[in-house]
Amino acid sequence: MSKLDEAIREALNAEDAEQLEYLAAPQGMWARLWGVLNSHSGPLAWYGIVLQVVTLGLAFWGGWNFYFADTGRDMALWGAFAGLMILMQTFLKFWFIVQMDKMEILREIKRLELQVALLAQKQA
Repeated sequence: MSKLDEAIREALNAEDAEQLEYLAAPQGMWARLWGVLNSHSGPLAWYGIVLQVVTLGLAFWGGWNFYFADTGRDMALWGAFAGLMILMQTFLKFWFIVQMDKMEILREIKRLELQVALLAQKQA
């Protein structure tokens, strides 16, 4: 631990220390996902989950039709459709990863703001 971390720990009262520990604690994947779903962009995130389920179903349907297609043209069309749905799935998952990272960065910024405010309060 650095001298700055030690100074911050000494300056904290019990309530502030508890809040800082909560902000500094690492979160697992599920906690980060629920953080996105309960954030200000939560309705959009839930819509994204619904879209992922729909595109997964459509990708399976396209793959099924690709497998049972009679002509090469039908195979190409159904294969392109299934590939497009899988690509949509990938983009939606990337969006979720970006949102989870954004929430983690905001959490770190809040932790730093708390530390700065506590140090300023101690020096004042």
